[in-house]
Amino acid sequence: MDAGNPARIADPAAVRERFEDAWVAWNAVRAVLCTGALALLLFAFFLTARRRPQESAYLASAAGSSASR
Repeated sequence: MDAGNPARIADPAAVRERFEDAWVAWNAVRAVLCTGALALLLFAFFLTARRRPQESAYLASAAGSSASR
């Protein structure tokens, strides 16, 4: 919705009224999507924190060797 040159707009309130409903709807969609993305990110952090660190096979095989120290 291109309103045009601001100096030539006869009724700025009407332009805002036409624009505002669409803006509010898309802003609500954006807010829901951002909240969902944040929830997924926190869930991923939670799953990563619960996971036990795995010892690498390389470090496990070298643990008994004095040459690797």
